[in-house]
Amino acid sequence: MNKYAAMLRRQWEIADPTFVTSLDDPTEHFSQMGEQVQNEISELLPSLEGTDPAGESYLQKVGRLNAAKSQAEEIVLTEYQPPSNSPDLSQTEDPDNWASQSEQENWIRETFASDQDEMQDRLRQATRQWEWREIMTMSRAESGDEQ
Repeated sequence: MNKYAAMLRRQWEIADPTFVTSLDDPTEHFSQMGEQVQNEISELLPSLEGTDPAGESYLQKVGRLNAAKSQAEEIVLTEYQPPSNSPDLSQTEDPDNWASQSEQENWIRETFASDQDEMQDRLRQATRQWEWREIMTMSRAESGDEQ
């Protein structure tokens, strides 16, 4: 069982233990899943690594290759994650019946009423951008390079 298989098994055991116990052979199931993840990462990695830029130092190259590997792992592993424990929005209270709504919430609902997938994609993108800014701010503060 490779590292991806072990990681996915732990995640699935936490998120959906009933599913894991229902498997005839959980070890085999997650071993195959881990191998598939490894193969997909290996296929994706060369396109993310790119070519060696002229004048790139050893440490820059290591950083670029490590970043590419992390990105490939993130891209591939998202497809194998257990289902979210978040409530299904279609099963929750109708937002139009809420007592108080801000103008921003109303605008979001009206703008994305016909395309919920686009709204979710934009929210995920905004979250990633915010998280990246927070990471960069913390990094600068730690290195004393805060602007």
